Amino acid sequence: MKKVVFAIIILSAIMMISCDESDDGDTGNTGNTGNSGDTGDTGDTGDTGNSGDMVSVPAGAFQMGCNTEVETQCPSPENPYHTVTLSAYKIDKYEVTAGDYQKCVSDGACNNGNVNEPHYQVYSQTYSMCTLEATGKENHPMNCVSWFGAKAYCEWMGKQLPTEAQWEKAARGTDGRNYPWGNDPSPNCDYAVIEDTGLGNGCGTNDTWAVGSKPLGVSPYGVFDMIGSVNEWTNDWYGKYYYESSPSENPAGPESGETRSIRGGSWSDYTDMRTSYRSERYPTAKSNYDGFRCVK
Repeated sequence: MKKVVFAIIILSAIMMISCDESDDGDTGNTGNTGNSGDTGDTGDTGDTGNSGDMVSVPAGAFQMGCNTEVETQCPSPENPYHTVTLSAYKIDKYEVTAGDYQKCVSDGACNNGNVNEPHYQVYSQTYSMCTLEATGKENHPMNCVSWFGAKAYCEWMGKQLPTEAQWEKAARGTDGRNYPWGNDPSPNCDYAVIEDTGLGNGCGTNDTWAVGSKPLGVSPYGVFDMIGSVNEWTNDWYGKYYYESSPSENPAGPESGETRSIRGGSWSDYTDMRTSYRSERYPTAKSNYDGFRCVK
């Protein structure tokens, strides 16, 4: 009888050891689940890609202004067609998004435009079309931002607003093309977010689109949305006849002025959509047609 009891005790001990080993195995499986969590963190890095993604523009010469060989009507602010040489620089691949800008606001370095400047609009827009804090528009271009607000964001990122020359070279390259994608076709909704015949503003949405939505319209250097989407602030004061006396190397605009240059056209434009087209805004202006990108 004692032998039977002893055997039962031994058998019970073996079963307990087996259970413990099985439990240890389950713990190992839990560790594998933790590895899956690490993969999720990698996805977060992708969310910040737009704000940090830049393309390089090499040093060298390009043709600036309205190309009379491909454009029959060249307004005086775009004349003369002339050679400009720039140092190398980098430019944002995409326009600054509302989500990008919100991070600057949260950090206390940016406000919605600039709270200390007069808050008024250009034309007759309503602020219901501004993208900052608008649901589902985190990846749309930041708009309704003054020149001061754009400048503050770029400086927060360790960058600055582009000069007109930097903006134009990034948009057209060195062959004098009329549009980022070439001289043909004329701007349409296959290539840019604009007002298109039969579709209306914003290619039928009457609104902005997410940045990078029109890959056919990319520039020779790989920059998106240089035509349409939103007008883009530059660092330069606007000078209507500046090209007549501008320096041939690294021009940075007039020394002073009342308005700042904007470039590129917007989601509500269908004319004057050239890479050489120039316009102006008071630096305090905030419009749902206007946004920006940065260089360094």
